[in-house]
Amino acid sequence: MSQRILQATVCGILFMAAGSASAVPFNSFDPRSYAMGGTGVASGTSANAGYMNPALLAVAREEEDFALEFPVVGVRFRDRDDVIDEVDAYQNSNFESNLTTAIETYKTSPTDGNAAAVATEAEALWLQLSKLSNKAVQGEVNGGLVIGIPSKRFGAALTVNARGIGGGVLNVTSADDSLVNDIVAAGKTSSTALASNAAINDQVVNGNNVVDKLTSNMSVRGAVIQEVSLSLAREFNIGGHDVAIGLTPKYLKVTTFDYQVGVNTADFDADQGKKAYSDFNLDVGVGKTFAKGWKSGLVVKNLIAQDYKTVLGNTIKIEPQARAGLSHSTEWSTVAVDIDLNESDSTGFDARTQYAGFGVELDAWNTIQLRAGYRHNMSDSDTSIMTAGFGLSPFGVHIDVAVAGNDDEVGGSFQLGFRF
Repeated sequence: MSQRILQATVCGILFMAAGSASAVPFNSFDPRSYAMGGTGVASGTSANAGYMNPALLAVAREEEDFALEFPVVGVRFRDRDDVIDEVDAYQNSNFESNLTTAIETYKTSPTDGNAAAVATEAEALWLQLSKLSNKAVQGEVNGGLVIGIPSKRFGAALTVNARGIGGGVLNVTSADDSLVNDIVAAGKTSSTALASNAAINDQVVNGNNVVDKLTSNMSVRGAVIQEVSLSLAREFNIGGHDVAIGLTPKYLKVTTFDYQVGVNTADFDADQGKKAYSDFNLDVGVGKTFAKGWKSGLVVKNLIAQDYKTVLGNTIKIEPQARAGLSHSTEWSTVAVDIDLNESDSTGFDARTQYAGFGVELDAWNTIQLRAGYRHNMSDSDTSIMTAGFGLSPFGVHIDVAVAGNDDEVGGSFQLGFRF
């Protein structure tokens, strides 16, 4: 079973997950935002306006005329309950083969001592399996391309992006609880008592291994969201104030996965339980530049709420997400603060999210950028993370790298771009 648990766990990360009623959180893997605590609604550039706030295309820095970003890639993995370590412990200890061997030894010589040995191996298997019960892993992957042309009169950006988010959890069934603990109790009593156990008798007489009767399973639910969007922005004079307004109409293909993998399933088909949808949605953002380097922004992503049913009747939600931001920039620094105005339900087996982010960038001669930040989850402080990164931008070529993490989570992103 250990190999199958490990395979299901890995597939849960690769093919992502969504819970019975889950929403996709507001997150961006472009390294500049990621390294600065997830901020970018006011502090972003033409290179990440499609991800953070389309209005930024009309309030970009004067030196920005064109941006081509490819690839924009990122990954995040969270193991809050040390599932990987527990799976490794299960795998390396050979609990199932040890139990099978002990039963075969008892079959050959049905003594009280050999019956007790069966009980010992069954108990060891159950103790380790119980450590995995209802423990989850989560992950997220992202890849994209951005072409941005900022302008106060008419800014535009094309973004192509694919994102997967979710996880998996092991469900230890009550049937397995009864199966194993009945064997433990009988084996500790006597050889005669163990012989009367139905599962043991089935292996001894018919050769049907006890471990093949285990019904525990891995739940893996998933969604991969592919998106093509066109961001448009323009600066308007409203009541004597210059305000940038941006729109991002986008086409989405949402592919859901929802299945359970039994611990004794010999073959695992990742395409099982797949269901695909096509939809349109819209992001709306505003931005304003103030004197002395101050800038503000507000964005609502996914203005149209969408529900997607999986093949097992669970629901993945894409819901409106509002975020406000404030930033201050000089020739050599940027400081930014973003805050989510609403909460997102958990996706898969992850925590609910409502982020408040803080980030700093130091820019030396428009060539070397050092970044750091902190993203606090107001819904679950244990999932808050520290972030850091750097950028190199000689002669219009940009290389950006970011990392983030805490005791339970690690993530990173990379971006190669050309800006003129």
